[in-house]
Amino acid sequence: MGERTASRVVVTGIGVLSGFGAGLAAFEAGLFSGRSAIRRIEGFDTAGLACRFGAEIPGFDWQGLVRRSELHFYDRVGLLAMAAADEALGHAGLGPDEIGPAAGAMMGTAFGPAEAIEDCVLRAASHQRLRPTAVVRMMLNGATAALCARYRLQRAATAHVTACAASAHAIADAVHAIRRGEMDLCLAGGAEAFPTSALFAAWDALAIMSPEIDPAAGIMRPFSPDRTGFVIGEAAAVLVLEREERARSRGAPILGEICGVGAVSDAASLTKPTLPGMTRAMRAAIADAGIAPEDIGHVNAHGTATELNDALESQAIRELFGARADDIRVSACKAAIGHCMGAGSAVEAVAAILALRRQEAPCPVDLLPPDGVPAPPGAAGGEPVRRMETAAALSNSFAFGGHYAALAVRRVPDAVPAP
Repeated sequence: MGERTASRVVVTGIGVLSGFGAGLAAFEAGLFSGRSAIRRIEGFDTAGLACRFGAEIPGFDWQGLVRRSELHFYDRVGLLAMAAADEALGHAGLGPDEIGPAAGAMMGTAFGPAEAIEDCVLRAASHQRLRPTAVVRMMLNGATAALCARYRLQRAATAHVTACAASAHAIADAVHAIRRGEMDLCLAGGAEAFPTSALFAAWDALAIMSPEIDPAAGIMRPFSPDRTGFVIGEAAAVLVLEREERARSRGAPILGEICGVGAVSDAASLTKPTLPGMTRAMRAAIADAGIAPEDIGHVNAHGTATELNDALESQAIRELFGARADDIRVSACKAAIGHCMGAGSAVEAVAAILALRRQEAPCPVDLLPPDGVPAPPGAAGGEPVRRMETAAALSNSFAFGGHYAALAVRRVPDAVPAP
């Protein structure tokens, strides 16, 4: 493995909200038990739509986050981000006064405050008066701004909107900033609310969402020959990223290391993924980590259960790992939590960290075979997890617009155990 003079960046806290509920414990329990958080949509009428399932966060309670009198300043995305960040900081053993001045925030989202935007459009169209806070609620930097204000963060704060790679880009930029010495700590991740009825209908019109109606058969089946598309999930995930020296000096629980980041572009089309983009992103993350492909034993795949993405991602993994490809433990977490859009790459990075800690790959799948080989009967075979022995993993995120990102994650065996 290569040497690095810059500080290593470790994860000392994690906060998650997903279709399994609020909290990291609920996410881990659901994901590694083989259960699915995908349910019939109840938030709006799906009549006339091909897709009628999704993975909404059940029973999210904003109370305790902000005063009722201040609620009109926030869209749901900002509230989800605050809830995840509160858990992450508590997990890291940091109170509001212990974060320190050298801290920032970098958050990703694909659609941001879509609910607030749609509400304002409808009110304006019917000539209703809008609140003075309408503009604040509609800003795409809402989640980042909410964290900065809540914790009085004083270093760099950015909002990333690179579609489904947004929170991977946020984590990548946070890693670079900590390595460069620009900050000691960063709250990094993403948040995405379940789509409004109009936005959901727009996705449905693309004809890439699953029309399945029988949960027993699997609503979303990444890497399966009979896959029929994805369903949308709602989520927020925040990681407390710290300079390793600071984390160890305060006896922090070290959950893992973000050891490499890779971000490339290849926009041959606004919607179609490419094999070179996928491969270059993974290679870039491995090179940045100072390791070799042989050191990677687990891949958390982008795995959208769409025909082209899964085929190309299988090819990319095979190209990268060669003869070892079928021995790599591959996960496709969207099968359990849906496609969480801009928050998905942060949630799936969390899944990769947990997988290394447990030495289990959740939502396991088999790669699609090379061209000309008969298709297998189905992916994963119903296994909730697959055991593995590896110290490093990749988490892939490939987005519309030609945005490709991969994060390399490493297990830290001598770390202080998590609480």
